[in-house]
Amino acid sequence: MSLGTKLKQLRQSKNWSQADTAYRLDISQPAYNKWETDQTKPSIDKLGKIAEVFDTDIYDLLENVTTVNFPNAKFEGNSYVVSTDSTINMQSPELIESILKNQEQISKLIESQNKLIESLLKK
Repeated sequence: MSLGTKLKQLRQSKNWSQADTAYRLDISQPAYNKWETDQTKPSIDKLGKIAEVFDTDIYDLLENVTTVNFPNAKFEGNSYVVSTDSTINMQSPELIESILKNQEQISKLIESQNKLIESLLKK
């Protein structure tokens, strides 16, 4: 299954139009349409936003997706680096583990940021 097919299924399960979904993702409807039709792929930061909007995690979002094409980037070891070869094998357990660790770190940062904002608002 392609990422585009999965995005379409998730969107339809929410009964959202492409325009509704694009608005929630803070992108244009034509850009979202290109994701659904596999003409282009979302960046890794947008994958996090997609997971958030569809109330899922990145692992579930990428489950059964065999490859994702990130423009001009690839994983080397545990790092995400710019490269001319941009196809990533999503079957790699190390890659999935790295993505999940990054997602967990991002969640912790957001929680810390929210606590800081709450404490500032109380003053």
